[in-house]
Amino acid sequence: MKHNLFKNWSIIVTGAEIIMIGAFFIANSFRFARPDIFSSLASHIDDPPFATIDIVVGTVIVVSALYDIRPLLRWSYPAAAFIWVAYGLAFMLQNIELMGHPFALLDCWLMFAIAARVIIESWAGDD
Repeated sequence: MKHNLFKNWSIIVTGAEIIMIGAFFIANSFRFARPDIFSSLASHIDDPPFATIDIVVGTVIVVSALYDIRPLLRWSYPAAAFIWVAYGLAFMLQNIELMGHPFALLDCWLMFAIAARVIIESWAGDD
């Protein structure tokens, strides 16, 4: 397992980040304001059920990386990228609605930066 820790360190960090954002949204539920355009998934993305799903997905990613379970690792990158893009879009929608500019706050930039890092890592591979 120690070898897998060094071999898969980037996806382990990504899984830990997903666990942390899930824990943050469980501790700080309903962070998003509820403007008119948030009648869809974006208005509920900070609710405890979605945060719990984040924690479960992050845990599966970390365990699959620690034990080098290749079929799960293959799906870890797209799942992580989807989570970070979804959060980035939700933060961007909130910024547009409340501040009039898509990238008004740093949180949106951070979500998309993590998503870009995950996509680049998945493209680069582990060989």
